[in-house]
Amino acid sequence: MAGLQHCPFHASMVSLVEEQQQLIVAALEEVDGQQFTVDRWARPNNGYGISCVLEDGGIFEKAGVNISVVSGTMHGAAVSNMHANHRSISAEIDSLDYAAVGLSLIVHAKNPMAPTVHMNCRFLETFAPDGIH
Repeated sequence: MAGLQHCPFHASMVSLVEEQQQLIVAALEEVDGQQFTVDRWARPNNGYGISCVLEDGGIFEKAGVNISVVSGTMHGAAVSNMHANHRSISAEIDSLDYAAVGLSLIVHAKNPMAPTVHMNCRFLETFAPDGIH
């Protein structure tokens, strides 16, 4: 997968989710008065992520603001599903390389009357068998 040629939006999406994670975490810390615990993780040769979690805060029972930047290969049903929704992906292929960038947000306040937040934003790109987008 080292030869994948990312689309022009890939680097922008990585920057966007990293920036938004920092802004959201800072805003929630300001409201809550407590800091998030940060865990940086890596998938060797396939990406990384940053998980930010706040538990038992002043306002929030639990909050998570997480990003991931990963790549891999889809097989079987995943490729069939991609073909079903995107006819430009050949039905003849049995595997498909991909890269994904994501931002996930889950916030639960201590007050049961306050709304919760569950949000996932993903950018997914797939690559033809020759590695070209």
